[in-house]
Amino acid sequence: MRTRQEVGAQALDMARHVACLRGWHPALGRAEIAALLPMLETERLNGRRLVGLTGDASMDDLAAAVEVSSGCQAILCHAIVWDHQQNQSLDALIDSIVDHLGDHARTGTVAVRAWRHEGRIKGVSPSQLAQRIGGRLHDQGYSIDLETPEHRFGVVIDASSNTIVCGWMLGYGEQSDGLAVRKAAERPFFKPVSLDPRLARLAVNLASGPVKTGTTIDLMCGTGGFLIEAALSNRSAIGIDLDQVMVDGTNQNLEWALAAEHQDEHKALVLKADATSLGEIPAIEAHRVVGFVLDPPYGRNSQGSLEPLALLEQVLLSASSVAHQQAGLVLILPMHPMGEHPNEELQDGVEVNLLHGEWKDVQRALQTSQWSIQGRWAEHVHASLSRLILHATVAPQD
Repeated sequence: MRTRQEVGAQALDMARHVACLRGWHPALGRAEIAALLPMLETERLNGRRLVGLTGDASMDDLAAAVEVSSGCQAILCHAIVWDHQQNQSLDALIDSIVDHLGDHARTGTVAVRAWRHEGRIKGVSPSQLAQRIGGRLHDQGYSIDLETPEHRFGVVIDASSNTIVCGWMLGYGEQSDGLAVRKAAERPFFKPVSLDPRLARLAVNLASGPVKTGTTIDLMCGTGGFLIEAALSNRSAIGIDLDQVMVDGTNQNLEWALAAEHQDEHKALVLKADATSLGEIPAIEAHRVVGFVLDPPYGRNSQGSLEPLALLEQVLLSASSVAHQQAGLVLILPMHPMGEHPNEELQDGVEVNLLHGEWKDVQRALQTSQWSIQGRWAEHVHASLSRLILHATVAPQD
């Protein structure tokens, strides 16, 4: 992400595009959308769930990003960002929308979708605002189709910042709960430590960037949470585990997940192999590896006599040896509870208390294996557990 400071919206700010995030962990959502759209600059707007996007990207790029994203509900294209606190006239807002659409017209049927973020703005009803905008669009010659429109005009009413954002909409808005509707516990091969699908999908996206750039490797696939999300995103992906039971279970879960989503084809491969020796795996040689995801199996030492830290360092070194230039890595580690941190990443000086080992040793393992930390986030799991989500990129080797 290019900048993290809050940026105030003007009374009428013609931001190029605005990403509207889900509420479960906006800080991770901002990092994810920045990774999926690396050609754009991102800036946090006043609302914690609103991200301004500027730069050159095609509609196909934007649509592809929001389609696979875990943390982004929708992208509003050629957006108007309206500071309702400074100017409470909805008539003026609607007039501005109509004028603005003159420069960003669409051909075909349209519908208006409106929803709330973070509570309510007094006197602003999503349904009434949608009806008023729809009426003006009709007056401008647009054909309204509320069931199967060719285009959707989105309106987000963000109460936390007294902001209304409008624009042509890509994505699902509030009509979808995203990946939260799928549960890891429903898989035929399940272990209690399996990651929530929405975190697994976000980790894959944060590590790997745009879908078509290359292959993602799940370094210790376990029950296949990362691999499933990569496959459902139509990514090229390889899952690795030394335990044949895990390899078989991952294949079972993968086929189950694809069938549940009515997806006939995929580009995922599961191998019984050693993650500390990736360079010796022939199947990897043919791939441009742009992302790695790793949730180490503490309590199940799949590498025999190696201690957890030594295992981690060898896996990280092995990954960097086969990584494409500037490939990404997401490492997830359990830690002692540190409260809720959904809005910002952890700053450099914030110490984390890992359940297994010391943070300074993990830092050293990353540095010696040529990985450069880009960001850290905390996810609250329950009263006795948090997770550290760490994003790194492979560092240039001298």
